[in-house]
Amino acid sequence: MLQDQSMPAYYFAIEGYHAGEKPDPATDTLITIQYQKVDLASGEPLEKLTILKEWESTEKSIVTTFYNQFFGPGVSVTHFIPVGINLNYAYEMIVAKCKKYHLPEISSHRLYYERPRLDLSPVLVLLNDGRFAGARLDAFSSEKSNAGRISKWYENKEFKPIERTIRDDAESFLKLFQYLSKYKTRLGITKKGKTAREEPEQAIPPVKPEKSVPAQVESPAPPRQTPAKRAGARTPAPHKSSAQIAKAEPRSSRRSPAQSASPEKRSPAPRNQLLKYSPAKDNDGKKYR
Repeated sequence: MLQDQSMPAYYFAIEGYHAGEKPDPATDTLITIQYQKVDLASGEPLEKLTILKEWESTEKSIVTTFYNQFFGPGVSVTHFIPVGINLNYAYEMIVAKCKKYHLPEISSHRLYYERPRLDLSPVLVLLNDGRFAGARLDAFSSEKSNAGRISKWYENKEFKPIERTIRDDAESFLKLFQYLSKYKTRLGITKKGKTAREEPEQAIPPVKPEKSVPAQVESPAPPRQTPAKRAGARTPAPHKSSAQIAKAEPRSSRRSPAQSASPEKRSPAPRNQLLKYSPAKDNDGKKYR
């Protein structure tokens, strides 16, 4: 994607030397100014990293070079959109040095109000569970930064480690910026009319007509064996006819007329039933065989 050339973005950072316990942009020594043109949408670098070094010239020289390129007369405020971390310190350092070397004044209105900028410091605080303490770039990069040793290296005039640390920090920042730009849709927050994850439409290949195949007579499949029913499973009762229902009903406790009749009036037992058994002895009290 081509970026609007009227609003170029630059990775922007500075390094200052402070002899006291805390940095102070009004009194610190400006030792480097580094910037690199990047694509604001993807974070990809468009140019090589430029490092203006105080030990190769002077503090006044690097401030003047930077001012004439991005803050000089006739330069639009949108010609330089800084992208970085803790840009407030960098802005205040530039304002203090311009005043020190009698360069045209850069008002705070021009820096903070008119000029667009992108500072990822609040993003680091969010990634750090809302804590400001420890919300540093190296807390979310694969390698720990050596920026805390720059003052000691500057005192010992060890400039190569300083330059190496500056390049490593720039690379770590761009990796974080690129990661946030690439996976921002995972947050589920998108512009209106766009889904969180837009996938390109896939073309459906044409379906080739299949050749007709003569139908084949299939042999009947063997009957499937019904699996054994689970123990305790209830099965629906089979349908019973009215005769079966009447037969299953319990007999009434009421005696039939034949049963309620006296022994004298009872009909004699059938002949075949009497012939079924024969007494072993007459009136001996024993049961029939």
